Amino acid sequence: MSTDAGAGRARFRPFHLYFYVLMGAFALAAVGAFAWIVNSSLKTDVEFIGSPPFSTTTSWQFGNYAQAWEAGGVGAFFGNSVLVAVSATVLGVFFSVLAAYPLARIRFRGSSLVLSGFLMGLMVPWMVTFIPLYLTLRDLGLLDSRLGLVLVYATYNLPFNIFVMVGFMRTLPVELEEAAAVDGAGPSATFFRVIMPLLGPGVAAITIISFLNNWNEFFYALVLIHSEDRMTLPVGIWQLSQAATYGSNWVTLFAAMLIAVAPVLLVFAFLQKRITEGLTAGALKG
Repeated sequence: MSTDAGAGRARFRPFHLYFYVLMGAFALAAVGAFAWIVNSSLKTDVEFIGSPPFSTTTSWQFGNYAQAWEAGGVGAFFGNSVLVAVSATVLGVFFSVLAAYPLARIRFRGSSLVLSGFLMGLMVPWMVTFIPLYLTLRDLGLLDSRLGLVLVYATYNLPFNIFVMVGFMRTLPVELEEAAAVDGAGPSATFFRVIMPLLGPGVAAITIISFLNNWNEFFYALVLIHSEDRMTLPVGIWQLSQAATYGSNWVTLFAAMLIAVAPVLLVFAFLQKRITEGLTAGALKG
């Protein structure tokens, strides 16, 4: 009985212990850094500069968060990030699902080449596309605009989203579409009434990952947005870091960092299972 119970379990090997220790060290370092930022964000600037780096705060300045939100401009940066990240995520996921359906479910000449073309987008570094993209947005009058940033983010995530959704859609039984065709449903009705309700885990996975990518993206937001009132949160925090370097306003920076990371932690904490289901579903096709 014990043999059967352990039949599906991998044997423990000595190098596994090194792997666990290494991963544990990385996790401990990440948790320690996060705790240090939380502790530092509750200090005054005088206490932060004058006390030892790892000393526990004694002032508990929760007003630092309000100061970062209002005086530091984090509120405006936060609103821009929400607008850009949500809009780009919805737009990118919508077109990804529409593009993945014919590639996964409809056989046509050249479908594999089309899919390969999308997948090649995963291998193209941003340095190659940045200058043409910048010039295109300038010619279209979308430079230094939130709309231009939304379009960039939406297309930036398309290759990965299509790759995931094609793998997920191929796990769905073909008999569903055959039954819908027998009932007289056309391709559009079949997609929206039969296939779309079954795409929940896959759509949830690419939605969450796209949102996290859009929320944390820094480079394109830095070079494509010039007006301060249109800047997103990563660029705004970078500006606060410059102010902290030359003005010693460190506690506002740490408070802003925690405000920025809070939505990411909440989304990932509550929807981690959805991400795993959506990304692994395509691998179960056998």
